[in-house]
Amino acid sequence: ACAGCWADAVGDGRPRSSRGGNGDTVTPVSDSFDLVVIGGGPGGYASALYAASAGLRVALVEKDALGGTCLNRGCIPAKAFLETAAVKRHVDHAAEFGIDSSVPSVNFAVTQARKQKIVAGLVGGIAAMCKGRKVEVFNGVGSLGAGRTVTVAMHDGSSATITGANVVLAAGSVPRTIPGFDRGGPIMTSDEVLDLDHVPARVVVIGGGAIGCEFASTFADLGAQVTILEG
Repeated sequence: ACAGCWADAVGDGRPRSSRGGNGDTVTPVSDSFDLVVIGGGPGGYASALYAASAGLRVALVEKDALGGTCLNRGCIPAKAFLETAAVKRHVDHAAEFGIDSSVPSVNFAVTQARKQKIVAGLVGGIAAMCKGRKVEVFNGVGSLGAGRTVTVAMHDGSSATITGANVVLAAGSVPRTIPGFDRGGPIMTSDEVLDLDHVPARVVVIGGGAIGCEFASTFADLGAQVTILEG
């Protein structure tokens, strides 16, 4: 779903109001909604946009960036890294196709900048769709209470209380950690590895599932010595 967001980014409506991360709080037309969605990832924003298209009054609560893990710290940035790795692999083997080329070097800072530009564009696309379909976005942490009441702790320190005839919980997920392996320095989850500014000489990936193999393939193609540990 994330990869197709950009093509549908242009809306023709105006938002009822918005709660931004710039410290400004805009009073909404109504604190009662047909649908309140907690979580702005693929499940959450898709639910919000679909409901809004059906004519419902919708609020979307997101504590971080729209797009959730998939767009900001998962599928999209990982695929951007894979594309960089694929380009290097093609150049490495260009001679097999009759193309003479020099040995390529990797400027991972440029790779990071490209990845972030892709992510920012897609996040902006989702925001534009929410605006165009009049989904009211609350930037903060939502807590569900009795009577389908949602209290939002806003980023500027204020709070908002909204109610929904229906509430969707799409709070997302976080990387699992291993006891004794605290995050920091060379110990990273799939979140931190996406912020690397260089290609490590050696990488050990704990977990040989889809995510682990994706990162292993990326860094192996970029020149790192990679080991996968799978139980």
